[in-house]
Amino acid sequence: HALANFYVLSLPPLLPFFRADFSASYTLLGAMLSLRTIVSGTLQMPVGFLADRFGGKRVLIGGLLLMSVGFGGLALAPNIWWCMPLMMLFGLGLATVRPSNYTVINASIPPTWIGRAFGINMFAGHSGRAIAPPIIIALSALWDWRVAVLVTAGAGILISLGIISQWRIVRDDATGKRKGAKGPGILAEVRMLASKTTFIFFLFYTLNSLANSGINSFSVAAMTELHGTPLGVASSALTGYLIASAVGVLAGGFLVDKTSRHQMMAALVLVASAVLIALIGAVSLPLVALTAVMTITGIFQGMLRPARDMMLRAVMPRDSFGKAVGMVTTGAAIGGTLAPVVFGWILDHGAPQWVFYIIGLGLLAVAATVLLPKEKLESLP
Repeated sequence: HALANFYVLSLPPLLPFFRADFSASYTLLGAMLSLRTIVSGTLQMPVGFLADRFGGKRVLIGGLLLMSVGFGGLALAPNIWWCMPLMMLFGLGLATVRPSNYTVINASIPPTWIGRAFGINMFAGHSGRAIAPPIIIALSALWDWRVAVLVTAGAGILISLGIISQWRIVRDDATGKRKGAKGPGILAEVRMLASKTTFIFFLFYTLNSLANSGINSFSVAAMTELHGTPLGVASSALTGYLIASAVGVLAGGFLVDKTSRHQMMAALVLVASAVLIALIGAVSLPLVALTAVMTITGIFQGMLRPARDMMLRAVMPRDSFGKAVGMVTTGAAIGGTLAPVVFGWILDHGAPQWVFYIIGLGLLAVAATVLLPKEKLESLP
């Protein structure tokens, strides 16, 4: 998870180098990044099927290697057009991470530690995002951007080999490994994913991704336009939110192992987050208070994620967990795709307060999905 997020967040700082070396416009570079997102978002669910059928370990290792090769290949690209298929390869590798990662964690970690494992996994993802820009920039300044890309791609291959060295203790629930088991037909698996329970989680991920993307991408612009908040202060408030979110993920991982009331925990932090975000839109807060409100919201949003994963685990069969994660994270990709359009339109129409109100309403809608009744799905024959 850390490696995947490291690669994703290494690309934006490299764009000026790409533009200079490839004589490419930022529009074309943006299309390159979008191509990676489209491929990874579209393939999440098919990869989930593969993880459940053939094993999360194989899919994970294959995905990490594809991701490392796709990223590293950029260092050898003679022009921007060579980068396009490499981004597709990178997107394919990226699509494997969540379904296979969660399949392996679900099968390998004892139930009493599963919440902490989800929390640590998510914290690793946050850490990868945080360290990527300074490391890739420092390496590029020390040597050259192409050398920096090759070095980090090599690190990804070493990490893959490190996981292979621990093959005996890394488990999964591959249907094909069970003696005499052929697994359910593809249509039966699709019917299970079309259940009301799975759709509720799909909606949860879509709405929560929409709200989080709004906070990450548009809260700074909205604060500066709405209250005249200095850009540095608004950026610091967002930084506080992001750091607190990583801390909240770890805290939430420990908490969900200590309680079985995951739905109540998720609903409470969502409602509290909605109120705090709406408060920013409604009131011009003192600068210290603004940072405090964003930081507390970040803690709550971080705590939500392990509770979310535990709720999904509670209703999904172990041998269908990979495809379930693939489906719901497709919802997250949809929410992340819609957010720039929705919030950009709001800012263009001069209503920055509605950025916070819509985020707050979205979080309340997510809380509603948490409280909706869900039924535990049984393993398919």
